[in-house]
This record gives sequence, structure tokens and C-alpha cells, in this order.
Amino acid sequence: MMFRIWIDEPPLDSIRPLLDQVAVLVGPSAPIKELAACEAALDPGAPWNAARMDRAPKLRVISRIGVGYDNIDVQAATERGILVCYTPHGPTLSTAEHAVALIFAAAKTIAYADREVRVGRWHTHFFTLKGMELRDRVLGLVGLGRIGGHVAQIMRAVGMRVIACDPQLASERAIQLGLTKIEHLADLLAQSDVVSLHAPASPETRHLINAESLRIMKRGSILINTARGSLVDEHALAEALQSGQLASAGLDVFEREPIPPDHPLLTLENVVLTDHIASHTWAGHHRLYEMAVHHALQALRGEKPDCTLNDVPMP
Repeated sequence: MMFRIWIDEPPLDSIRPLLDQVAVLVGPSAPIKELAACEAALDPGAPWNAARMDRAPKLRVISRIGVGYDNIDVQAATERGILVCYTPHGPTLSTAEHAVALIFAAAKTIAYADREVRVGRWHTHFFTLKGMELRDRVLGLVGLGRIGGHVAQIMRAVGMRVIACDPQLASERAIQLGLTKIEHLADLLAQSDVVSLHAPASPETRHLINAESLRIMKRGSILINTARGSLVDEHALAEALQSGQLASAGLDVFEREPIPPDHPLLTLENVVLTDHIASHTWAGHHRLYEMAVHHALQALRGEKPDCTLNDVPMP
């Protein structure tokens, strides 16, 4: 008998061979009542609350296609004996490269110049708007997990000096990556020409970057966020960009997504905005799906995946 796996969006064709003769995918156009017959779910970000889990009495595992899991009530899953796993390694390379792309785009005023050229303007701010040369500048990384570590390696090759603030950062890893560990966030902000956020979303990190921390940053510095929108007080950021306290910013994530059409950041020329696409490369997307499928099948076979968010008895 083959396993039945629920999915809420059309899957990548490249993962179908992984399921051949093992499982069938149910969805995304299947009626919700068919969830009741599924033993696993591949989760691209749909809400998984207690009520939805109760519609799936056979469900044994929810395998998140991604890193964030705010959409899953992990406690409710645990109470129902449903294993929850995720794919933290999947988007590392793509997201790190996107953070680097935003650093360059913000530092070199690329998005602004592109808009100017497209409407027939040439050198409108040639003498007043200048980019930042990155060699010998300081890159401050707030959080140094897999993505932050990869960003550090790339930008050191560019010639930037890299510092990082992360309570979990071991001195040995800092030495291995060729960067300097900074104990206090305020010290990192004060020293950095470019600050790139790579911290998780939590009550403790909400609005980590706010009006006070923005005042600490160097005047004319750059802020990059490819982590979570809740890390930044966006209205305070807009004010810092308008006043010149920050030269520019590059953002891939926002407190509300999609970003509201009346948001003040949308009126500013010195910010580069992308729509939460940092991990959306063909290679990165396939890697996320491949890992999620692998974890789901492991759990269905009674094996414990290596990236779990709760602890439930395995059958």
C-alpha cells in the first residue's frame, strides 16, 4: 500500500520520482475531506492549526518546505502525536546569495538607477547620490547561522571586514570564518557600514532594529534584511532612510506580506525591495522540496528525521 501525502500547492515535477512506487500526492485541487485519508503533509506555508489537524486523524507527520514554521501549531501537533519537521539547510545558499545581491544593489544604487534610465532620466543625481565602495568597509552580521556564515565568506572575499553578534557563536567558528565576534548588538551597529540581519523571529527579537538602534548605526550606513520582517520597525526604518541616517536598505521580508500599498517604504528611492524570494532559485526550491519529501518518508517508515521541531513517539 502506498502512502498518501497531502500538499497545498502544485509540487515541483522534479520531486515526483522521489515518490514513485512509494507515495501519492493528494492536492492541491483535492477536496479538503481527502485530508482525512492522508498520513503525511508537505507544508509550503498553509495554516496548520488544531482544527485542521483534527480533520486528518491518520496524519503522522507535517514536513515543512522551508525554515520558518509560524504557520504550524507545533504544540497542537505534539498533543496529537504528529511529528513536525522542517528544512533549515535547504535555502542556505540561495538566501545567502540574495543577501549579498541586496548588499550590492543597495550599496551601488542599482535599483534607483534602473528606474531612472527606464523613464528617460540620465545622471539626475550624478553629483549628489553616490554609492558605497565595499572593500575595507565593515559588515556586521546579526545572527550567524548557516546563511550568515555563507554571507561572511562571500563578503570577506570582496575585501570587507566582517564582525558578528550571536550569543550562540563559538569562538572557534568565528576564527574559522575569519571574523570578529562582538558581544553586544549596540557595539556591532556602531562599527558597521553594512548591517545584515540573520536572526530568527521570536518575541525577544521583535523590532530588534528600531528607532534607538537605528540612531546607533553609522550615518550613511546600509541595512539588509533577508531573515524575518518582525526584526525591523519599518516605520522607524523609513524615517531613518528619509533623514539620511541610513544611506539605503535592502529588504526581502516584511512585517506584513504582501507589503501594504500605502506603506511609506514604497515611496522611497533609497530602498531595494524584493517579495520574499531569497530562496526562490530552481536549485534552492528543489532542495527544499527534496529534503521535505525525504523527512516525510523517513517518518512514515518509522525513522526519525534529523530536523524535527517536536518529540513524539515514532511508530
